[in-house]
Amino acid sequence: MAVKRFSKYPVFSGDAIRFEAQVETEAIAPLCRLMDIYEGVAFVRTKNPRQAIVEFWVSPFYLEDFRGIIGALKKEIPMVIHDERREAV
Repeated sequence: MAVKRFSKYPVFSGDAIRFEAQVETEAIAPLCRLMDIYEGVAFVRTKNPRQAIVEFWVSPFYLEDFRGIIGALKKEIPMVIHDERREAV
């Protein structure tokens, strides 16, 4: 059975700061669920499941909150933040 992709839909609209991070593969789902608790702070997207790379799309308004949340999560879920880019989508 072929996997249906939703790539034709935009991942985010508006001003955002995009962070890319690498986590362990088995940590992707728990990370997404944990970030859902902080509704509105960041949108999480799995960019490459094989390499365990996720993207965080963060509103500039919530940037400091996001950094605090990620700082706390890093104590529980090992992750490496690769880059930070400002994007207008």
